[in-house]
Amino acid sequence: MKTLRGRLFAAVLAAIVLTVALTVAIGAALTRRTADHNTRVSLARRADLLAAEEQQQPSYIAENYLADNVRVIVQRRAAMGKYVNPSRSANGSLKLNGTTYIYSYRPIGPRGLLLLEPRTRPAGWGSFLRDLLVAGGVGAVLAALISFVLAGSVVRPIRRVSDASRALAEGGSPEPLPLGGTAELAALAQSFNEMSTQLDASREAERNFLLSVSHELKTPLTAIRGYAEGLGEGAFDPRVAADTILVETRRLERLVHDLLDLARMNRRSFQVRSEPVDLGALAREVVARHDATARNFGVALHAEAGDAWVTADHDRVLQVASNLVENALRATPRGGSVVVRALGDTLVVSDTGLGLADDDVARAFDRFFLYDKYGKERPVGSGLGLAIVKQLVTAMEGDVDVRSRAGNGATFTVRLPSVELRRVDDLEVAARHPAETV
Repeated sequence: MKTLRGRLFAAVLAAIVLTVALTVAIGAALTRRTADHNTRVSLARRADLLAAEEQQQPSYIAENYLADNVRVIVQRRAAMGKYVNPSRSANGSLKLNGTTYIYSYRPIGPRGLLLLEPRTRPAGWGSFLRDLLVAGGVGAVLAALISFVLAGSVVRPIRRVSDASRALAEGGSPEPLPLGGTAELAALAQSFNEMSTQLDASREAERNFLLSVSHELKTPLTAIRGYAEGLGEGAFDPRVAADTILVETRRLERLVHDLLDLARMNRRSFQVRSEPVDLGALAREVVARHDATARNFGVALHAEAGDAWVTADHDRVLQVASNLVENALRATPRGGSVVVRALGDTLVVSDTGLGLADDDVARAFDRFFLYDKYGKERPVGSGLGLAIVKQLVTAMEGDVDVRSRAGNGATFTVRLPSVELRRVDDLEVAARHPAETV
Protein backbone atom coordinates (compact mmCIF):
# COMPACT_ATOMS: atom_id res chain seq x y z
CA MET A 1 0.00 0.00 0.00
CA LYS A 2 1.61 3.21 -1.17
CA THR A 3 -0.91 5.67 0.23
CA LEU A 4 -0.53 7.09 3.71
CA ARG A 5 -4.04 6.01 4.61
CA GLY A 6 -3.34 2.43 3.47
CA ARG A 7 -0.10 2.27 5.41
CA LEU A 8 -1.68 3.66 8.57
CA PHE A 9 -4.57 1.21 8.26
CA ALA A 10 -2.23 -1.74 7.64
CA ALA A 11 0.04 -0.79 10.54
CA VAL A 12 -2.83 -0.34 13.01
CA LEU A 13 -4.57 -3.51 11.81
CA ALA A 14 -1.36 -5.54 12.12
CA ALA A 15 -0.85 -4.26 15.65
CA ILE A 16 -4.45 -5.14 16.54
CA VAL A 17 -4.26 -8.65 15.06
CA LEU A 18 -0.98 -9.29 16.90
CA THR A 19 -2.52 -8.03 20.13
CA VAL A 20 -5.60 -10.25 19.73
CA ALA A 21 -3.45 -13.27 18.92
CA LEU A 22 -1.30 -12.69 21.98
CA THR A 23 -4.40 -12.21 24.11
CA VAL A 24 -5.94 -15.50 22.91
CA ALA A 25 -2.66 -17.37 23.40
CA ILE A 26 -2.08 -15.95 26.87
CA GLY A 27 -5.72 -16.60 27.82
CA ALA A 28 -5.50 -20.22 26.68
CA ALA A 29 -2.22 -20.75 28.53
CA LEU A 30 -3.55 -19.23 31.73
CA THR A 31 -6.73 -21.31 31.49
CA ARG A 32 -4.71 -24.49 31.00
CA ARG A 33 -2.47 -23.57 33.89
CA THR A 34 -5.46 -22.96 36.14
CA ALA A 35 -6.96 -26.32 35.17
CA ASP A 36 -3.69 -28.11 35.96
CA HIS A 37 -3.47 -26.33 39.30
CA ASN A 38 -7.00 -27.37 40.22
CA THR A 39 -6.21 -30.97 39.22
CA ARG A 40 -3.08 -30.99 41.42
CA VAL A 41 -4.98 -29.59 44.40
CA SER A 42 -7.77 -32.13 44.00
CA LEU A 43 -5.30 -35.01 43.52
CA ALA A 44 -3.26 -33.91 46.58
CA ARG A 45 -6.37 -33.92 48.79
CA ARG A 46 -7.31 -37.35 47.57
CA ALA A 47 -3.80 -38.63 48.24
CA ASP A 48 -3.94 -37.24 51.77
CA LEU A 49 -7.23 -39.03 52.41
CA LEU A 50 -5.99 -42.38 51.05
CA ALA A 51 -2.73 -42.06 53.00
CA ALA A 52 -4.70 -41.45 56.20
CA GLU A 53 -6.82 -44.54 55.52
CA GLU A 54 -3.75 -46.69 54.85
CA GLN A 55 -2.16 -45.57 58.11
CA GLN A 56 -5.29 -46.46 60.06
CA GLN A 57 -5.61 -49.87 58.37
CA PRO A 58 -2.10 -50.80 57.35
CA SER A 59 -1.70 -53.45 54.68
CA TYR A 60 1.40 -54.83 53.08
CA ILE A 61 -0.21 -56.01 49.91
CA ALA A 62 0.93 -54.18 46.73
CA GLU A 63 -1.90 -52.39 45.02
CA ASN A 64 -2.27 -51.00 41.52
CA TYR A 65 -5.75 -50.09 40.45
CA LEU A 66 -7.72 -47.44 38.49
CA ALA A 67 -10.37 -45.34 40.25
CA ASP A 68 -12.20 -42.56 38.36
CA ASN A 69 -9.43 -42.12 35.77
CA VAL A 70 -6.86 -41.98 38.61
CA ARG A 71 -4.24 -44.73 38.88
CA VAL A 72 -3.57 -45.67 42.52
CA ILE A 73 -0.26 -47.44 43.21
CA VAL A 74 0.73 -48.68 46.67
CA GLN A 75 4.11 -50.41 46.82
CA ARG A 76 7.19 -50.59 48.93
CA ARG A 77 9.35 -47.48 48.83
CA ALA A 78 12.12 -49.22 46.96
CA ALA A 79 9.72 -49.91 44.11
CA MET A 80 8.52 -46.31 44.10
CA GLY A 81 11.98 -45.06 43.27
CA LYS A 82 11.36 -45.49 39.57
CA TYR A 83 8.60 -42.87 39.77
CA VAL A 84 9.53 -40.32 42.41
CA ASN A 85 11.77 -39.74 45.40
CA PRO A 86 10.27 -42.30 47.79
CA SER A 87 11.37 -40.63 51.00
CA ARG A 88 9.25 -37.47 50.87
CA SER A 89 5.80 -36.25 49.81
CA ALA A 90 5.59 -34.52 46.47
CA ASN A 91 3.12 -33.14 43.95
CA GLY A 92 3.90 -32.48 40.28
CA SER A 93 3.90 -34.00 36.85
CA LEU A 94 5.87 -36.76 35.17
CA LYS A 95 5.92 -38.61 31.87
CA LEU A 96 5.46 -42.36 31.62
CA ASN A 97 5.50 -44.21 28.29
CA GLY A 98 4.96 -40.96 26.39
CA THR A 99 2.00 -39.87 28.51
CA THR A 100 2.14 -36.91 30.86
CA TYR A 101 0.61 -37.45 34.31
CA ILE A 102 -0.15 -35.22 37.24
CA TYR A 103 0.90 -37.07 40.38
CA SER A 104 0.68 -36.85 44.12
CA TYR A 105 2.98 -39.06 46.30
CA ARG A 106 2.81 -39.78 50.01
CA PRO A 107 5.21 -42.06 52.01
CA ILE A 108 3.35 -44.45 54.39
CA GLY A 109 5.76 -46.22 56.68
CA PRO A 110 7.80 -48.66 54.60
CA ARG A 111 5.51 -48.18 51.63
CA GLY A 112 4.52 -45.33 49.34
CA LEU A 113 1.22 -44.12 47.87
CA LEU A 114 1.26 -42.69 44.33
CA LEU A 115 -1.75 -41.23 42.51
CA LEU A 116 -1.45 -40.62 38.76
CA GLU A 117 -3.99 -38.73 36.66
CA PRO A 118 -3.40 -38.21 32.93
CA ARG A 119 -3.00 -34.58 31.97
CA THR A 120 -5.91 -33.93 29.65
CA ARG A 121 -7.63 -30.87 28.30
CA PRO A 122 -10.21 -29.37 30.65
CA ALA A 123 -13.84 -30.09 30.02
CA GLY A 124 -15.27 -27.72 27.45
CA TRP A 125 -11.76 -26.75 26.31
CA GLY A 126 -12.76 -26.73 22.65
CA SER A 127 -15.81 -24.53 23.28
CA PHE A 128 -13.72 -22.21 25.39
CA LEU A 129 -11.09 -21.77 22.69
CA ARG A 130 -13.74 -21.29 20.04
CA ASP A 131 -15.52 -18.62 22.08
CA LEU A 132 -12.20 -16.91 22.81
CA LEU A 133 -11.27 -16.85 19.13
CA VAL A 134 -14.71 -15.55 18.15
CA ALA A 135 -14.46 -12.76 20.72
CA GLY A 136 -10.96 -11.91 19.49
CA GLY A 137 -12.13 -11.90 15.88
CA VAL A 138 -15.06 -9.59 16.64
CA GLY A 139 -12.69 -7.27 18.51
CA ALA A 140 -10.26 -7.31 15.58
CA VAL A 141 -13.03 -6.41 13.10
CA LEU A 142 -14.25 -3.54 15.28
CA ALA A 143 -10.70 -2.34 15.78
CA ALA A 144 -10.08 -2.53 12.01
CA LEU A 145 -13.12 -0.32 11.36
CA ILE A 146 -11.97 2.16 13.97
CA SER A 147 -8.43 2.18 12.54
CA PHE A 148 -9.81 2.76 9.03
CA VAL A 149 -11.83 5.75 10.23
CA LEU A 150 -8.89 7.04 12.27
CA ALA A 151 -6.53 6.74 9.29
CA GLY A 152 -9.03 8.67 7.19
CA SER A 153 -9.28 11.45 9.78
CA VAL A 154 -5.49 11.79 9.78
CA VAL A 155 -5.03 11.63 6.02
CA ARG A 156 -7.98 13.85 5.04
CA PRO A 157 -6.40 17.17 6.22
CA ILE A 158 -3.08 16.19 4.64
CA ARG A 159 -4.85 15.45 1.35
CA ARG A 160 -6.49 18.89 1.51
CA VAL A 161 -3.06 20.47 1.95
CA SER A 162 -1.72 18.39 -0.96
CA ASP A 163 -4.59 19.40 -3.27
CA ALA A 164 -4.28 23.06 -2.27
CA SER A 165 -0.49 22.97 -2.82
CA ARG A 166 -1.01 21.50 -6.30
CA ALA A 167 -3.52 24.23 -7.12
CA LEU A 168 -1.12 26.85 -5.81
CA ALA A 169 1.73 25.46 -7.91
CA GLU A 170 -0.50 25.65 -10.99
CA GLY A 171 -1.07 29.35 -10.41
CA GLY A 172 -4.45 29.13 -8.69
CA SER A 173 -5.61 30.71 -5.43
CA PRO A 174 -7.04 27.95 -3.22
CA GLU A 175 -9.45 28.71 -0.41
CA PRO A 176 -7.93 28.95 3.10
CA LEU A 177 -7.71 25.55 4.78
CA PRO A 178 -9.77 24.92 7.94
CA LEU A 179 -7.74 24.85 11.15
CA GLY A 180 -9.40 21.76 12.63
CA GLY A 181 -7.98 18.45 13.80
CA THR A 182 -4.98 17.84 16.01
CA ALA A 183 -2.54 20.59 16.97
CA GLU A 184 0.00 19.38 14.40
CA LEU A 185 -2.52 19.29 11.56
CA ALA A 186 -3.90 22.70 12.54
CA ALA A 187 -0.35 24.11 12.55
CA LEU A 188 0.24 22.60 9.10
CA ALA A 189 -2.96 24.18 7.74
CA GLN A 190 -2.08 27.54 9.30
CA SER A 191 1.43 27.47 7.83
CA PHE A 192 0.02 26.70 4.40
CA ASN A 193 -2.54 29.53 4.67
CA GLU A 194 0.22 32.00 5.60
CA MET A 195 2.40 30.79 2.73
CA SER A 196 -0.52 31.05 0.31
CA THR A 197 -1.31 34.59 1.46
CA GLN A 198 2.31 35.70 1.09
CA LEU A 199 2.60 34.06 -2.32
CA ASP A 200 -0.60 35.75 -3.53
CA ALA A 201 0.71 39.11 -2.34
CA SER A 202 4.06 38.47 -4.04
CA ARG A 203 2.37 37.49 -7.30
CA GLU A 204 0.14 40.54 -7.19
CA ALA A 205 3.10 42.83 -6.54
CA GLU A 206 5.07 41.22 -9.36
CA ARG A 207 2.09 41.51 -11.70
CA ASN A 208 1.58 45.20 -10.87
CA PHE A 209 5.29 45.84 -11.22
CA LEU A 210 5.47 44.25 -14.65
CA LEU A 211 2.36 46.09 -15.80
CA SER A 212 3.78 49.40 -14.61
CA VAL A 213 7.16 48.77 -16.23
CA SER A 214 5.48 47.71 -19.48
CA HIS A 215 3.43 50.89 -19.45
CA GLU A 216 6.51 53.00 -18.73
CA LEU A 217 8.49 51.37 -21.55
CA LYS A 218 5.67 51.65 -24.05
CA THR A 219 5.51 55.45 -24.10
CA PRO A 220 9.12 56.26 -25.08
CA LEU A 221 9.31 53.31 -27.46
CA THR A 222 6.19 54.53 -29.24
CA ALA A 223 7.64 58.01 -29.55
CA ILE A 224 10.99 56.73 -30.82
CA ARG A 225 9.31 54.48 -33.37
CA GLY A 226 7.01 57.27 -34.56
CA TYR A 227 9.79 59.78 -35.07
CA ALA A 228 12.03 57.15 -36.70
CA GLU A 229 9.28 56.29 -39.19
CA GLY A 230 8.59 60.00 -39.73
CA LEU A 231 12.25 60.64 -40.47
CA GLY A 232 12.24 57.88 -43.04
CA GLU A 233 9.22 59.45 -44.71
CA GLY A 234 10.58 63.00 -44.43
CA ALA A 235 7.67 64.15 -42.27
CA PHE A 236 9.81 65.65 -39.45
CA ASP A 237 12.65 68.08 -39.20
CA PRO A 238 15.75 65.95 -38.52
CA ARG A 239 16.90 68.19 -35.64
CA VAL A 240 13.50 68.09 -33.90
CA ALA A 241 13.26 64.34 -34.39
CA ALA A 242 16.80 63.81 -33.13
CA ASP A 243 16.13 65.91 -30.01
CA THR A 244 12.92 64.00 -29.27
CA ILE A 245 14.56 60.61 -29.81
CA LEU A 246 17.45 61.68 -27.56
CA VAL A 247 15.05 62.71 -24.78
CA GLU A 248 13.09 59.47 -25.00
CA THR A 249 16.30 57.44 -25.11
CA ARG A 250 17.54 59.12 -21.95
CA ARG A 251 14.19 58.37 -20.38
CA LEU A 252 14.59 54.68 -21.26
CA GLU A 253 18.15 54.71 -19.98
CA ARG A 254 17.01 56.22 -16.68
CA LEU A 255 14.30 53.57 -16.32
CA VAL A 256 16.78 50.75 -17.02
CA HIS A 257 19.20 52.10 -14.40
CA ASP A 258 16.38 52.36 -11.87
CA LEU A 259 15.29 48.80 -12.58
CA LEU A 260 18.86 47.52 -12.21
CA ASP A 261 19.25 49.36 -8.90
CA LEU A 262 15.97 47.94 -7.67
CA ALA A 263 16.93 44.42 -8.76
CA ARG A 264 20.28 44.68 -6.94
CA MET A 265 18.55 45.80 -3.76
CA ASN A 266 16.16 42.87 -3.93
CA ARG A 267 19.05 40.44 -4.01
CA ARG A 268 19.98 38.79 -0.71
CA SER A 269 23.62 39.67 -1.28
CA PHE A 270 22.85 43.43 -1.31
CA GLN A 271 24.80 45.17 1.43
CA VAL A 272 25.77 48.70 2.37
CA ARG A 273 28.96 49.87 3.97
CA SER A 274 29.09 51.48 7.40
CA GLU A 275 31.46 54.44 7.45
CA PRO A 276 31.56 58.08 8.57
CA VAL A 277 29.89 60.31 5.97
CA ASP A 278 30.11 64.11 5.91
CA LEU A 279 26.59 65.18 4.93
CA GLY A 280 27.71 68.78 4.43
CA ALA A 281 30.33 67.86 1.83
CA LEU A 282 27.91 65.42 0.23
CA ALA A 283 25.20 68.09 -0.08
CA ARG A 284 27.63 70.40 -1.87
CA GLU A 285 28.74 67.53 -4.13
CA VAL A 286 25.20 66.63 -5.22
CA VAL A 287 24.38 70.28 -5.92
CA ALA A 288 27.48 70.57 -8.11
CA ARG A 289 26.47 67.47 -10.03
CA HIS A 290 23.00 68.83 -10.86
CA ASP A 291 23.87 72.49 -11.31
CA ALA A 292 23.78 72.31 -15.12
CA THR A 293 20.41 70.52 -15.10
CA ALA A 294 19.00 73.10 -12.70
CA ARG A 295 20.06 75.96 -15.00
CA ASN A 296 18.39 74.22 -17.95
CA PHE A 297 15.19 73.95 -15.92
CA GLY A 298 15.45 77.59 -14.84
CA VAL A 299 15.49 76.55 -11.17
CA ALA A 300 17.82 77.91 -8.48
CA LEU A 301 19.71 75.05 -6.76
CA HIS A 302 21.95 75.63 -3.75
CA ALA A 303 23.22 73.90 -0.61
CA GLU A 304 23.04 74.94 3.03
CA ALA A 305 25.47 72.73 4.89
CA GLY A 306 27.85 72.72 7.79
CA ASP A 307 29.57 69.91 9.66
CA ALA A 308 27.12 67.02 9.78
CA TRP A 309 28.38 63.47 10.20
CA VAL A 310 26.46 60.19 10.04
CA THR A 311 27.25 56.48 9.84
CA ALA A 312 26.22 55.29 6.37
CA ASP A 313 27.44 54.37 2.88
CA HIS A 314 28.76 57.47 1.09
CA ASP A 315 27.90 56.27 -2.43
CA ARG A 316 24.40 55.17 -1.40
CA VAL A 317 23.68 58.44 0.38
CA LEU A 318 24.87 60.28 -2.74
CA GLN A 319 22.44 58.18 -4.80
CA VAL A 320 19.61 58.99 -2.38
CA ALA A 321 20.35 62.72 -2.54
CA SER A 322 20.63 62.64 -6.34
CA ASN A 323 17.24 60.96 -6.73
CA LEU A 324 15.59 63.46 -4.41
CA VAL A 325 17.19 66.43 -6.20
CA GLU A 326 16.17 65.08 -9.64
CA ASN A 327 12.57 64.71 -8.48
CA ALA A 328 12.60 68.18 -6.95
CA LEU A 329 13.95 69.77 -10.14
CA ARG A 330 11.28 68.10 -12.28
CA ALA A 331 8.51 69.14 -9.88
CA THR A 332 9.63 72.78 -9.60
CA PRO A 333 8.50 75.26 -12.27
CA ARG A 334 10.81 77.90 -13.75
CA GLY A 335 11.75 80.59 -11.29
CA GLY A 336 11.46 78.23 -8.33
CA SER A 337 14.19 76.94 -6.07
CA VAL A 338 15.53 73.69 -4.62
CA VAL A 339 17.57 73.64 -1.40
CA VAL A 340 19.71 70.78 -0.06
CA ARG A 341 20.33 71.14 3.68
CA ALA A 342 22.61 69.07 5.91
CA LEU A 343 22.09 69.50 9.63
CA GLY A 344 23.07 67.07 12.38
CA ASP A 345 21.99 63.61 11.30
CA THR A 346 19.50 64.77 8.65
CA LEU A 347 19.64 65.53 4.95
CA VAL A 348 16.75 67.67 3.71
CA VAL A 349 15.76 68.36 0.09
CA SER A 350 12.99 70.94 -0.26
CA ASP A 351 11.49 72.61 -3.30
CA THR A 352 8.92 75.25 -4.21
CA GLY A 353 7.19 73.04 -6.70
CA LEU A 354 3.63 71.79 -7.16
CA GLY A 355 3.63 69.66 -4.00
CA LEU A 356 1.50 66.65 -3.18
CA ALA A 357 -2.05 66.21 -2.02
CA ASP A 358 -2.55 65.08 1.58
CA ASP A 359 -3.74 61.65 0.48
CA ASP A 360 -0.64 61.14 -1.68
CA VAL A 361 1.97 61.77 1.02
CA ALA A 362 1.52 58.35 2.65
CA ARG A 363 2.10 56.58 -0.69
CA ALA A 364 4.82 58.82 -2.09
CA PHE A 365 7.44 56.04 -1.84
CA ASP A 366 5.30 53.35 -3.51
CA ARG A 367 6.56 52.17 -6.89
CA PHE A 368 4.97 54.06 -9.80
CA PHE A 369 2.29 55.65 -7.60
CA LEU A 370 3.21 59.27 -8.33
CA TYR A 371 3.98 58.46 -11.95
CA ASP A 372 0.58 56.87 -12.49
CA LYS A 373 -1.19 59.79 -10.82
CA TYR A 374 0.78 62.78 -12.14
CA GLY A 375 2.46 61.41 -15.26
CA LYS A 376 0.02 63.24 -17.58
CA GLU A 377 -0.01 66.48 -15.59
CA ARG A 378 3.61 67.27 -14.77
CA PRO A 379 7.17 66.11 -15.56
CA VAL A 380 7.95 62.90 -13.65
CA GLY A 381 10.71 60.33 -13.67
CA SER A 382 10.53 56.57 -14.09
CA GLY A 383 8.29 56.08 -11.07
CA LEU A 384 10.97 54.10 -9.22
CA GLY A 385 13.27 56.82 -7.86
CA LEU A 386 11.51 57.36 -4.53
CA ALA A 387 11.05 53.58 -4.04
CA ILE A 388 14.82 53.21 -4.41
CA VAL A 389 15.37 56.04 -1.93
CA LYS A 390 13.18 54.30 0.64
CA GLN A 391 14.94 50.95 0.28
CA LEU A 392 18.43 52.46 0.40
CA VAL A 393 17.72 54.52 3.51
CA THR A 394 16.12 51.53 5.23
CA ALA A 395 19.16 49.39 4.36
CA MET A 396 21.36 51.99 6.08
CA GLU A 397 19.16 51.80 9.21
CA GLY A 398 17.74 55.22 8.58
CA ASP A 399 14.34 56.75 7.90
CA VAL A 400 12.88 59.02 5.25
CA ASP A 401 9.62 60.96 5.14
CA VAL A 402 7.96 63.73 3.17
CA ARG A 403 5.93 66.78 4.16
CA SER A 404 3.97 68.52 1.45
CA ARG A 405 0.83 70.41 0.57
CA ALA A 406 -0.64 70.83 -2.87
CA GLY A 407 0.83 73.94 -4.51
CA ASN A 408 3.30 74.62 -1.67
CA GLY A 409 6.22 72.38 -2.59
CA ALA A 410 7.57 69.30 -0.83
CA THR A 411 10.25 68.59 1.77
CA PHE A 412 11.96 65.21 1.92
CA THR A 413 13.87 64.48 5.14
CA VAL A 414 16.41 61.68 5.43
CA ARG A 415 17.57 60.70 8.93
CA LEU A 416 20.62 58.48 9.34
CA PRO A 417 22.50 57.09 12.37
CA SER A 418 24.66 59.87 13.75
CA VAL A 419 28.28 59.67 14.91
CA GLU A 420 30.29 61.93 17.16
CA LEU A 421 32.29 64.55 15.30
CA ARG A 422 35.77 63.12 15.00
CA ARG A 423 39.08 64.49 13.83
CA VAL A 424 39.61 63.39 10.24
CA ASP A 425 42.81 63.94 8.37
CA ASP A 426 42.43 66.89 6.00
CA LEU A 427 44.01 64.98 3.15
CA GLU A 428 41.57 62.12 3.60
CA VAL A 429 38.64 64.51 3.53
CA ALA A 430 39.97 66.22 0.45
CA ALA A 431 40.48 62.89 -1.30
CA ARG A 432 37.03 61.53 -0.45
CA HIS A 433 34.99 64.78 -0.81
CA PRO A 434 36.64 67.37 -3.06
CA ALA A 435 35.79 70.93 -2.06
CA GLU A 436 33.35 72.54 -4.44
CA THR A 437 32.00 76.07 -4.51
CA VAL A 438 28.30 76.37 -5.43
